Amino acid sequence: MAEALLPEAAGLVVDVHEGSAGDIKTRLAGLSRHELEAVAVLVAALADPDRSLKDALSWVTFDEHGAPNASPMESRRTVREAAPKVPSSRRYGIDEVLVERALRPGPRVRLNRDEQRRAVDVGIRRGMTYDDVAERLGTSRDAVEKAWERAKRRARAEGRWVPPVAVGEIRDAA
Repeated sequence: MAEALLPEAAGLVVDVHEGSAGDIKTRLAGLSRHELEAVAVLVAALADPDRSLKDALSWVTFDEHGAPNASPMESRRTVREAAPKVPSSRRYGIDEVLVERALRPGPRVRLNRDEQRRAVDVGIRRGMTYDDVAERLGTSRDAVEKAWERAKRRARAEGRWVPPVAVGEIRDAA
């Protein structure tokens, strides 16, 4: 999709810099919501987050009404510095793919509270030790043990089977 929409993203960049409001409106009106989102991501990919806002917007010599801009931007902040921190929109629910990625070796994955609980449950049931799960999730062994105890209580209350001992913690069983 990104490759297919690159011409639209590039066209939008040119329209914004050199075209009219009508050119922009016409280009955007022909795109679906998903295409608009993809174009927004592509345009963002074309921008340099470490460029100063002043440089990035130096071509803007007018306001939203087309009148000459009375006060040119003096900010020395970068695009990156102007970007607000956006809270995760995934506050609740479980993304099972993220849970799987979190339990595998590789870069650490950020999980919400529900996903963290699920990752402990899945990891321990698969035979990972408390230490292994703690390392993968970036938490302490104690936190994993407590989460596992809570997961067991919830599972029993729901009528699901729970191993009596964490599988990865079984010792001297031979």
